[in-house]
Amino acid sequence: MSDAATYWFSPAPSQVSSSRLSLDFELRAADLFFRELVVPELGRIWFARQLSWPLAALALHEDLASHGLSPPKPTAICHGIEALACKLEYFVDPQDPSRRILGRRAFARDAEREVWSFLRLRQGTNYVRNTHRQAATRALRIDGGLGFASGSRFDLLKLEPVGRALANAFLEQRVGKGGTSLRKWLFGWLEGDREISGWPKTLLQALSPEYATDDERALVRSRLLGTFTPASEKRRRLARAIGRAVDLPSIEDGVVGRLREAGHREQANEVVAARAFGAVLDRARDAVARLTRAVEPGRGGVKLSTLARDSLLKRSIKDLRTASKNYVDKANTAGVNEATSRSFSNAVVAGDDAEAIGILARRSGDVIGIAAGSVTRGSLFRVLDGADEASDLEDGAASIEPDRTGRTFRIANLHSLLRDVDRRGAG
Repeated sequence: MSDAATYWFSPAPSQVSSSRLSLDFELRAADLFFRELVVPELGRIWFARQLSWPLAALALHEDLASHGLSPPKPTAICHGIEALACKLEYFVDPQDPSRRILGRRAFARDAEREVWSFLRLRQGTNYVRNTHRQAATRALRIDGGLGFASGSRFDLLKLEPVGRALANAFLEQRVGKGGTSLRKWLFGWLEGDREISGWPKTLLQALSPEYATDDERALVRSRLLGTFTPASEKRRRLARAIGRAVDLPSIEDGVVGRLREAGHREQANEVVAARAFGAVLDRARDAVARLTRAVEPGRGGVKLSTLARDSLLKRSIKDLRTASKNYVDKANTAGVNEATSRSFSNAVVAGDDAEAIGILARRSGDVIGIAAGSVTRGSLFRVLDGADEASDLEDGAASIEPDRTGRTFRIANLHSLLRDVDRRGAG
């Protein structure tokens, strides 16, 4: 078999499962509900190139297929492009790299800077497994997103005219002394005949997460704030309340107050309800952190009746109960009727301390569990810190986005994206 055939049909990297703690208390659906309620259709986007890279991958796949080739899937193309973009940006300053890049650990392992081919960079071992593309897919779509492409799965997405325009704005940049288009350069790179060494700064900027062109920014801004839909109007109102200052303003004292002053009381109340729900999750995690300390010495588990007398744990449960009651009140004011969060909060408020501890133990995944009236260690048990997010995140998109904890319900992501699309590009 020829080298080209071997290249096009190279196997995808095998999936590697990992054990991760996740304390969502079976409220993930509620968490996603509130993020969508506060900032609709944004997904986890927070800078413009998160959209340009995957749209360019879809366009390149179309182009290669139209020439009778058997190209890699769009997912593989996108992972290769963003890995190359992030790696080039990383080596600008490895000691203080851009906050937008993924793959720092993998890039640092490549001390001799040998890993630059598409075939190798598309692999998670040389980049990351949780990519920007995964964070962007929902926001790309017409259904529930910003409308750049149609379809459900990324590899089957079809570009809409505005999506093709954004892909072209990225791919038609000129790189190198001869003014080669980035599209043509990437064709060669995908086929394995491009050397990275010796390419000028124009290649770095054309790919970089930091240097979206003015055309790219204008197209993203038009979909973010310029369409005539209820979701776009909601984002416009929120954008005016957030502003463009370097630092995100206080949500309660700044954003909510500005929404109310502008007459958008219902939207302000929704933000307050979301934040109150976030406080419930935080206080529940605080209580589980205390539970792990109380359970750690008891190898065979600790009885609920004993735990209910722990003074520090009682204080944590009291704080959780207060947050839960406040959330229900704020949700009532906002007219928000998300069933799972209400059920959890009402159960915590109505029960005594032992019942509340039991609820937390049953909803704590593999950290702790409950059996025969005792709280026991789970298979992923460890003593948690009160501020622990209890999520052993890989070096992936969720670990670097502004709303990493989820407690701004993507307001921080919108603030970052607004600042990116409102500044002029490097081009």
